[in-house]
Amino acid sequence: MVRFVYLQQPRRLFKNCLAAIALGATIVFVPDASAKLFDGPVDRLPAIERDALRQGRVILNGEKGKYTARILVKGSMDTAWEVLTDYENFQQFLPNITSSQLIENNGDRKVFEQVNRVRVLVFNKQSRIRLAITETYPQQIAFSLVEGDLKSLEGFWQLEPVSPYPSAPPDRVLITQQVDVASDSGGSIFYSIFEDALKKTLAAIEQEVKQRSNPHEANAFEKQRRRASILPR
Repeated sequence: MVRFVYLQQPRRLFKNCLAAIALGATIVFVPDASAKLFDGPVDRLPAIERDALRQGRVILNGEKGKYTARILVKGSMDTAWEVLTDYENFQQFLPNITSSQLIENNGDRKVFEQVNRVRVLVFNKQSRIRLAITETYPQQIAFSLVEGDLKSLEGFWQLEPVSPYPSAPPDRVLITQQVDVASDSGGSIFYSIFEDALKKTLAAIEQEVKQRSNPHEANAFEKQRRRASILPR
């Protein structure tokens, strides 16, 4: 009996050592359950939207005057803010705007007026709106209609820095516009035109941020795009 116990002890000790090694391996290689996944502003969106944004496309959700539009731009928060608040030069880089003028400037509260021209069937239609602006640097720009050729218009621009991976400095900005608009006339035609203008506006903003962030690269890209557009197909 004593001999049997003596022989079993090494075996039991060996099993205990294996268990301890396995436990140690578990402690070393199993990720901490409390660790947080990378959840930047783009990563929180649905996969199809994430992919589209990273491909440089505009995302537009909503209908009948209530919209959320997004674009991911390469550049800094300051450059994106500079573009979105360049009220007196909107006609230089935004589509359909023929003039834009700052009427009042009270620090973070401003009023500006812009004139838009869009093509409706075979006609060019011009409209004027005056907007009150409240700036919350550098995250948000809220706007609301003061007067003009719309029944109502309100919403905001939101800017969020985007990093390529956790702890890395941000190199892009997610620009989101939420807008609620209504017109006295036009119906479905008005909303269709407005949706098209939203997409073109965000695409133009992306291009302007790129231009101001890296003028040489943006100019080369634009020349290549124009050259491609005139090649025979």
